Amino acid sequence: MAMVLPVLRALREECPGVQCVLLALTTGHAMARTAGEGVVGYRDFVHLVDGAEVQRWGERLSAGMDNPDVTHAESVAYLGVNYLDLQQQHGEAEAARRFARAGRFSFLPLNFMRKIIAAVQPDVVVATNAPRSEQAVLAAAVELGVPSVGMVDLFGLDSDPYVLRSIKPSRTCVLTSSVRDRLLARGFPPTGVRVTGNPAFDGLFDPSNQAAGREFLQRRGWLGKKVILNVGASEPVAHATTDIPAGRMLPMAVEQILRRYVRERPDWALIQRYHPAEWASYPRLPDESRVHFSEPPLEPIHPLVYAADVLVCTNSTVALEASIAGKFVVSIENSPSVHHWFSMADMGIAYPCPTHHDLPAVLEQVVASAQPLPPIQADGGSATRVAKVIAELAAHACG
Repeated sequence: MAMVLPVLRALREECPGVQCVLLALTTGHAMARTAGEGVVGYRDFVHLVDGAEVQRWGERLSAGMDNPDVTHAESVAYLGVNYLDLQQQHGEAEAARRFARAGRFSFLPLNFMRKIIAAVQPDVVVATNAPRSEQAVLAAAVELGVPSVGMVDLFGLDSDPYVLRSIKPSRTCVLTSSVRDRLLARGFPPTGVRVTGNPAFDGLFDPSNQAAGREFLQRRGWLGKKVILNVGASEPVAHATTDIPAGRMLPMAVEQILRRYVRERPDWALIQRYHPAEWASYPRLPDESRVHFSEPPLEPIHPLVYAADVLVCTNSTVALEASIAGKFVVSIENSPSVHHWFSMADMGIAYPCPTHHDLPAVLEQVVASAQPLPPIQADGGSATRVAKVIAELAAHACG
């Protein structure tokens, strides 16, 4: 959603009178509403399928999965629709097996997205490189002959399933020319890949975010302190080369280590922020004077990036945002996600921290004796460039 919202604003400037239908999924729904966007969700299209079955399966699968940023009705619709689609594609027994093994990672609602596209009749379909719903809507658009645009957030490595998909959208917008080269080497057509940058980073060039970061520090009495921004997310799967299991163990351990580190150093402070889709599922530890627990629905990320001196992460787009802002970035290298996908340190974005236990020593070394690594290049105009790609496709589709 952080990529999509700036593009919507730029598209309206580029094409006055354009009609944008924003299908905002799960936690993105609340984020879009907070930004003032009119949104639709899965529940708005349940009439296109068997509503009674959606309700039955959705209620069953949503038990114990409530999220304060997602309404119960939307959770029921999302889970019920996706599970029915899984059954339609693979049969009841195979659907049950896949869901038992991978949960929501097994979803790919192709039938449902075909129905939505048929109902909305868009001139262009736009989505990020995220899996499941986004992958399904782009694939359905290609199948139905509707022009489509995919937006890749990071480096376009083979660890990103988008890169290896057999179905390619009409256009793909990427971060840099090196990402474009990687996609061309994986079979994307040369005319179909455009270097635009990541629209999610445009807000870093808004002076109000720098001012908001300083205001954040003033309110807490943290001016002059060294501030860590720790962005945590659960590990989706384990990996044989590290003893860290899947789940929330690593991010919770990192928070504990950093809280202890700050507690022992009066000149340090910590902003603890979990992934917007997960934050409410983590235990809320007691408040401390130099620890701030960030609630993503209430706090945009860019002011926090500017408030911090150093970012700690495993794999997160916030690492690139911190790089653009000229901050230190430290990557925890024993994370399963680093072994499965890539290392921010290997990509030249971060200083490596061998394990989470090494954080105190690495933080002291990096901040005391090193310089921030060369920043990712960006200019604040990515959303406008993506909007131009969309407008070009729409104009061609409309003759």
